[in-house]
Amino acid sequence: MNPTAEPVTIALASIPNSGKTTLFNCLTGSSQSTGNWPGVSVEKKSGIFPLGEYIVTLIDLPGAYALSPVTEEEQVVRDYILNSPPDIILNVLDAGNLQRGLGLTLQMAASALPMVVAVNMMDETRRRGITLDLKALAQHLGVPVIEISAKTGEGLPDLKEALYEVIKHPEKTRIPHISCPPLLEKAFFQITEAIGKSSIDTRLDHTFLAMRMLEAENQNQWTSNEKVAALTKKWQRHLKQSLHTSFPVVCAGCRFNAARGLAMEVLGEQPIIEDKLSRRLDHIFLHRFFGLPIFIMLMFLLFQGVYGLGAPLQEVLSVAFDRAGSWLSSQIMVLSLSAGLQSFLLDGIWQGIAVVTSFLPIIALFFFFMSLIEDSGYMARVAFLMDRLMHRLGLDGKAFISILLGYGCNVPAVMGTRILTSNYSRILTMLLIPFTLCTARLQIFVFLTAIFFTSTIAPWIILSLYGCSFVAVILTGFVLKLFRIGGAPEPFIMEIPPYRFPTLRSVGLRSWYEMKDFLFRAAPLIMAGVLLVWLLSHMPTNVPPASAATWAGQLGQILAPVFQPLGIGWQETVALIFGFIAKEIVVGSLAVIYGGTDLAGLMGSHITQMQSISFMIFCLLYTPCVATIAAIWSESRSLRITLISLVSGLTIAWLTSFIFYQSGLLFGFH
Repeated sequence: MNPTAEPVTIALASIPNSGKTTLFNCLTGSSQSTGNWPGVSVEKKSGIFPLGEYIVTLIDLPGAYALSPVTEEEQVVRDYILNSPPDIILNVLDAGNLQRGLGLTLQMAASALPMVVAVNMMDETRRRGITLDLKALAQHLGVPVIEISAKTGEGLPDLKEALYEVIKHPEKTRIPHISCPPLLEKAFFQITEAIGKSSIDTRLDHTFLAMRMLEAENQNQWTSNEKVAALTKKWQRHLKQSLHTSFPVVCAGCRFNAARGLAMEVLGEQPIIEDKLSRRLDHIFLHRFFGLPIFIMLMFLLFQGVYGLGAPLQEVLSVAFDRAGSWLSSQIMVLSLSAGLQSFLLDGIWQGIAVVTSFLPIIALFFFFMSLIEDSGYMARVAFLMDRLMHRLGLDGKAFISILLGYGCNVPAVMGTRILTSNYSRILTMLLIPFTLCTARLQIFVFLTAIFFTSTIAPWIILSLYGCSFVAVILTGFVLKLFRIGGAPEPFIMEIPPYRFPTLRSVGLRSWYEMKDFLFRAAPLIMAGVLLVWLLSHMPTNVPPASAATWAGQLGQILAPVFQPLGIGWQETVALIFGFIAKEIVVGSLAVIYGGTDLAGLMGSHITQMQSISFMIFCLLYTPCVATIAAIWSESRSLRITLISLVSGLTIAWLTSFIFYQSGLLFGFH
């Protein structure tokens, strides 16, 4: 490869929980970018790093157990290898779990692409008294095999040197032979021979391509040669009749038999020594009676860490922006502008920047603590504990954490759905999170219940709203599952890794990366939403802001017939529109709309208790704030999913408030 030619591309591949992401962070540092793989919502992460005279682009492929796609992630990996083969494959193996990882390694080696294998977590393996014959593994695979510890940085110079040598002197991987039934061998031979005689131009081994074509329903996506496609179809029908089981299942059996034999040779006669620390900790954290209370306690501490530390930091930022805004408003340059431009600058743009910045502390803290939980190995235990409950919604146990954190703030909770393994779980969870009672909504409810109810009744009203939120999450989950909004549920493979000590570098890099990601992906939408609401509340310019004569006020009066059956007046409707920026400003907007210093007295004389509860129910369930919508768009990369969140929230909120208010009137309540 000439360094002046096209950039060197290395694909990083492994099964989940092999330390692939840690290695990716070690190699690329903060030089990372994200997007989505074409046609799916699976995150695509890439980074660059220098290697001698080369600039390497490292593609972090999703974790996959095989190239025979069962999950969306496995389909992404297969399609990438087939459609745009990288220059080199960097395959990561967990030294303590060789047999499970070698199945994918053998498939990757069968592609004939240049490959380097990094055996990770060797420090843990040595501590357990296990030695591995990596020379035997290298001889069998015909590729360099390097022992590393991505967590400590051990072996990384050797890994880079091996990659450099493969770039300088690329050689096809020696194809490992995997014993299969004679009928399969015959099918491979005939299709491989047909591919060789066709005009198919590929760097991939023809037998590897034949295997992938036999697994596919539509061969035309991999070849335009009609003879090859017809022969593959013929063999598919013949194998289905003869094997009495699916072709991928038979191949998986052959592959994992080979992986088992190879792992035994690498391990020798050594018995697998149990991780005593993990076993002892699991007796505590997975205890039949105490496991769940311990989990609840740890989630409480997580809440305290995120919001207990984040709220004061948000307050500091809020005060700083208020003071900076006051300073800006007193500057001669700003004072020389027209009143409309001053308002646009200070109440529009500056307010938008303040809203975006206010989320940074809790996002950074959220991912800091989530990284600690995930890297320590406890996240897999949480999935195990909560799996029975969440399985009823077609979700895995880890989804419970994101939904639970939504009761603090929806934005980091939605961003946290990226920890979930399947696209179905991610989509369904991010659609359920907006129905959680976040702390911003809680501020509205505390204010309103203090106005309309006594101190003995108010707590019960708030508790009932929490119950309403929980019921809405469960019922909406069942409805979304019924209509398969997130697609078909995918199989969830639960793997319990050993406990590990997270590294500060890995945790810090993740927190920094997520903050940067939020700023570049969600912030523009938040700014657009804030400016839109400013426009509605300040136009036309010849009327008082947020008054009945503004566009927002006129819109509230136009929508009055829609909200009248809910007992919600036009003033509260305008406040709901402003609540789209952030739910925290609903109370402030009510003060502006009612135009008096005694907001409690004015609202108390204008709204009944029934109307106040109906308004609170609508606030609980309707469209989340613009930051949450931006996060949903950013994570799903789907206009359809974003619109479903908007429409479902408004629909469920309207129906629930309507049923409550009209039922109350029917029974004589006011």
